[in-house]
Amino acid sequence: MGTELLNQLPVSAAHHAQTAVAPDPEFDTRWAAWIARGRAHDRRVQRFVTWAFGLAMGAAIVYAFLR
Repeated sequence: MGTELLNQLPVSAAHHAQTAVAPDPEFDTRWAAWIARGRAHDRRVQRFVTWAFGLAMGAAIVYAFLR
């Protein structure tokens, strides 16, 4: 039963060949802008996490002393 199903599968990748895509002349510009936005976002997130961690540690220390 299992070998009959395997015989029906295509052996060659020729059936799956894709057509050539013309290069986009503005791709590098858009990609650089995408990377710049990602880096700016990463910096903002890192700054937020640092401040949130500092605030949480400060609150924990204040709570420990005032309890």
